[in-house]
Amino acid sequence: MSFSVSTLTSFPGQYSIPPACFYNKQGLAEWLNMNPTYKEPFAFTGAFPFLVPTTVFQCTLSSQGLSTNYNAQNVPLCSNVQTLSQYQAQQYNTQLNLFNRIYTINSNAYITYVSTGQGPIYYNFLTNQELNNYRASVQLVNKMYPFKAMAEAPGVNWQIPFPIYM
Repeated sequence: MSFSVSTLTSFPGQYSIPPACFYNKQGLAEWLNMNPTYKEPFAFTGAFPFLVPTTVFQCTLSSQGLSTNYNAQNVPLCSNVQTLSQYQAQQYNTQLNLFNRIYTINSNAYITYVSTGQGPIYYNFLTNQELNNYRASVQLVNKMYPFKAMAEAPGVNWQIPFPIYM
């Protein structure tokens, strides 16, 4: 899909670009818990299997005399990262900060490109070590934010129009 300034909407609208502050320690699961109206589009993307009602689940509820009116908005989701040691938490924060810094630069470059037609000039890594650290941060963010599901969720279709994967 090609974009123009008028195509891009403010987040979390359809075809919007998530801002860097969207990517935090809690992950997409926590964001969806805070914004439950967005859970429904993610139910069938495979990113959150607990959002999909199963026949066994509904039959169990029925046999217990409980309501089978399933609502994905009421299903609590858990982050993929639950417990970290102090060292792991420090590494996690360092990787997330690096990802956010580069994501911000690339996001701004893309939006400038869309609005002016010039560029985009994405971030260039200064050293191999920085590139490797970024790759590690992308692996972490991929665990917390399923980009494919974010792009394919019906009615959501959030855009990541610049390189994230290395």
